[in-house]
Amino acid sequence: MSTMLRLLVIPFLVAAATAQAQDFVPTELEGWQQWVLKDKEYTTCPHFFDRGAERRSDFVCTWPGTLELVVSGEGARFSQQWTVFARDEWVALPGSVEHWPDRVLANDRPVEVIERNGSPRVRLAPGTYRITGRFAWDERPGVLRVPPESGLVSLTVDGRRIERPELNRNGIYLGERKTDQRVVDSVFAEVHRLVVDGIPTRLVTQLRVDVAGGVREEEFGPVLPNGFVPMSIQSQLPARLEADGKLRLQVRPGRWVIGLSARGPGVLDEVTASYQSDEMLRITAAEGLPPVDPDQVDVPDTWVNFPAFRVDAGAMLTIVERSRGIVAASNELELDRTIWLDFDGGGFVT
Repeated sequence: MSTMLRLLVIPFLVAAATAQAQDFVPTELEGWQQWVLKDKEYTTCPHFFDRGAERRSDFVCTWPGTLELVVSGEGARFSQQWTVFARDEWVALPGSVEHWPDRVLANDRPVEVIERNGSPRVRLAPGTYRITGRFAWDERPGVLRVPPESGLVSLTVDGRRIERPELNRNGIYLGERKTDQRVVDSVFAEVHRLVVDGIPTRLVTQLRVDVAGGVREEEFGPVLPNGFVPMSIQSQLPARLEADGKLRLQVRPGRWVIGLSARGPGVLDEVTASYQSDEMLRITAAEGLPPVDPDQVDVPDTWVNFPAFRVDAGAMLTIVERSRGIVAASNELELDRTIWLDFDGGGFVT
């Protein structure tokens, strides 16, 4: 994987350090946890950053690994690892009512397959599982349904690995429409950051990823500077932000853009990213890094009007505060006074 190139675009963005509050349960209440969390065990699962973590749909309690499919003219075999984080969950399997999975095992133990929401599923308790099974058919179907939760699929047809499986909302095409060419796995990543001055300072990170080769998982990062707390993530690929700050993506060939918004602990004066000032808050100047032309370094279109800088490893952009609040371009003083003439004409009253 190539080294990430960091570019600093200047809307006022500054870096800071924050620590997430740790959950604390008083000793007197520890015995009540199970009762309080009854039917709400999902609240211990990872949740989407851009949601309120209030409803069941805001949480992700299952995480799939690569779905491995080995297909022949008589049938197919599948294998996939799943992680269940909290309470018992229904895990979706490949297949459909027309092509039902058979001999399904979870960690080498038989499990019952039930139809739910139009697809075959198994119910699993919290833990990590290797789920295997098979299909049998008289005539191989053109497409096999694959649950949308499975972002990574490894396909082998008649003993030949398909480097670029064709996957869409209907399922996976059991073949390859184009000539299969051996492609070496590679990833090129480019990072642009925008620092937005405010209370607190906000950091917008855009990660551009060019992927070649097969489908797989890749890790990037840590993707945020120390102290910044993630607030939302936007990605067309299945994405998960780990506790150590690294971003895990289930990638497939193509060009992808991942957006991440974060906040600092307050108004900051040093950053390692692009910069956008807020003159309603204060007048500032960015110093300490070599400037670059935004048009020459391919910064996002909405950032081209901001100052941009190249950030090497360990370098820091310093934000120098000139004044607070809105300031006129030049120093000026205006005075308005009302003066009344005395009745005797001998003086004035203000």
